[in-house]
Amino acid sequence: MVYHFGVKVLEGKRGLKLTKDKYAIVDNKSSLPLRPSRDIYADEEGRVYNEHWCEKHLKDCLKNFDLNIEFFSLLNHSEFCIEIEKFLKQNSEFIEVNDLDLYDEKEGYYLMVLDEYCQVYIGTTENIKKRIRQHWTKSISFDRLIFGGVDSSKLSIDSFRALDTTRIYVYETNKTFINEDNFINQFSPEFICNRTAGGKFPDGLTQAIKMRKKRNLK
Repeated sequence: MVYHFGVKVLEGKRGLKLTKDKYAIVDNKSSLPLRPSRDIYADEEGRVYNEHWCEKHLKDCLKNFDLNIEFFSLLNHSEFCIEIEKFLKQNSEFIEVNDLDLYDEKEGYYLMVLDEYCQVYIGTTENIKKRIRQHWTKSISFDRLIFGGVDSSKLSIDSFRALDTTRIYVYETNKTFINEDNFINQFSPEFICNRTAGGKFPDGLTQAIKMRKKRNLK
């Protein structure tokens, strides 16, 4: 049994740390409301992708994975830590957390640090403990692994696993969503793994795609 930040974490089918062999598990079911091209589907309703699309998408996902990992390896961890220290100095409301149980049903912002990859993720929620655990356990849909182009899509925070998170900082407040994008933009783009701008998206996926954050991985 493994405990991480005071809560029990389960290995599941994707493990407790990000690995290439468990990153892209093929699933031919569509999770997207958009139906841009019928030639990629195996049914008339666009609910199931055909075999050719799945094979190509898997290849693209693994290429994107390798590009991201290579990108992370070129980042400077000392510079990364300096940015975190600067952020915490400018936003003293954020405090380091060792026990997520203290933030069950607590509202606010959270900063997840993935030191091995020199990445941070900033989110906001009505239940900090529950939301962070969702990041650790959620399996992002196969057809959503690439968000944009193969050479520019960031790895989703939901692709990383529990033990990839090495530090957590929390700002407890009921004024959620207001400052999320401001917090995100205080970091250099190379250190942020948020895929979209912060805040709520009334128009759902379509608006999120328009506001996606890109990364040049070439």
